[in-house]
Amino acid sequence: MVLGGIIVPHVSLESMNEEMRILRNETGSHAELKWNKVSNAWLPKYKRFMDYFFRLNNTDRLHFHSLIIDTHQVNHRKFSNGDKELGFYKFYYQLLLNCFGRNYCPVVEEDTFRVYLDYRKTRYPLGQLKTILNNGMAKEFQNHGRPFRKLEPQNSKAHDFMQLNDILIGAIGYQKNGCDLVQGCSPAKVELAAHIRVLAGHRNLGRNTCFGVQRFKVWNFRLRE
Repeated sequence: MVLGGIIVPHVSLESMNEEMRILRNETGSHAELKWNKVSNAWLPKYKRFMDYFFRLNNTDRLHFHSLIIDTHQVNHRKFSNGDKELGFYKFYYQLLLNCFGRNYCPVVEEDTFRVYLDYRKTRYPLGQLKTILNNGMAKEFQNHGRPFRKLEPQNSKAHDFMQLNDILIGAIGYQKNGCDLVQGCSPAKVELAAHIRVLAGHRNLGRNTCFGVQRFKVWNFRLRE
């Protein structure tokens, strides 16, 4: 399983959304962009969106961080009282705290996050996760400014960068799980994943990036035994 997120400075979001609107008009792409929708017919357009993403990424206008979890090793019974949903949000916590909190506002209390998560049905209020994240920032990084100001569910259909995130984590999962090596796999997905790999400068999207990497990070999370 792959979780991931894109971080964008708030002051840049409006201009980036406008650039995405222009690109959608140029390519005639007004439907939701999703990894599961990658096909031969849409491959050239999806490549253009990834080219755009990495133009921003390579100039530090935005960054991407991802967390890979080996679901065969997850022990919800031992670590989450048998609650798979609770276990899922523990992984969200690791991604948000250690990939974003640690790197973007560990001690500067003026820096804040507004986090938008893809909507999913859950019985756990996101306000609870926000409290736990802020407590983690205080405990782990001595940041007592409660930088996680908002955690809010959003419909990805209305947010372009959530859709780009879906393509990126889909490509990572595709290579990590060896789907690109299976007979009869989608040629379009194989080509798009390879295109993303080259743009990211990696040998394989499923491998860990170096610890200090900020622009495009892949972290294979090590589970406790």
